[in-house]
Amino acid sequence: MHDEGVLFQQEDGIAQLTLNHPEQRNAIGNQEIALIFDALDRLDSSTRVLIIRSRGPVFCAGANLRQITDGSMRGEDFQAMTNRIANVHCPTIAVLEGNVYGGGAELIFSCDFRLAQTSGHLRIPAALVGLCYPIDGIERMTQRLGSALVRRLLLTTQPVSFEALHHRSAIDYLVEESALDAELEGLVSTIRSLAPLSIQTMLRTIKSVEAGTLDRAKAEREAATCLESEDFNEGLTAQREKRAPVFTGR
Repeated sequence: MHDEGVLFQQEDGIAQLTLNHPEQRNAIGNQEIALIFDALDRLDSSTRVLIIRSRGPVFCAGANLRQITDGSMRGEDFQAMTNRIANVHCPTIAVLEGNVYGGGAELIFSCDFRLAQTSGHLRIPAALVGLCYPIDGIERMTQRLGSALVRRLLLTTQPVSFEALHHRSAIDYLVEESALDAELEGLVSTIRSLAPLSIQTMLRTIKSVEAGTLDRAKAEREAATCLESEDFNEGLTAQREKRAPVFTGR
């Protein structure tokens, strides 16, 4: 799929979604939301990793405020998109090659991992324009950052550096810009080397714990399927034979 606002490609189990409106700071409007939903619909059981990145000096400035103001877009539409990303079946990685503003924070914290260059920062100026940040977003940010830092971001609108977020474990990997692609390649390679059924089962459990919806009996049944899987047998066999396992997700 190719469009001026959003680019999407998928190959060998690696999907990549790229925001491509640098001239409008990669703000997300109705068209971008529709394209992102379409991209997410294209993911399937063979998708091992979803990468979200952007072009230009700003990763994402959140929702398109012009469309919010004229009523052609609702904040709920943006929230539905980030909630969908938060529930993708495979690990998701936000690659931050530029600063993050406003609802862009909700996008990055909907992902499982955040990889960033050292020079960036996050700022949420909702109160400067009289908006309340999305409630689901406040909940998700508080889980990731803790209430003290969320107060600073929302109640003062002061920027917080990626380095400070990294110290809070809110950014998982922080590297120089020149090392970003190599770090991403290493992370993707690590995830791809692991058993997809195990990864997906544990990821579902983590997300249900975060949401307060853990069904322990169901989670234990899903965990038991890993013990009965072909991948488990392959993992044991590979260890005995001192070779890298070849997992199939079955």
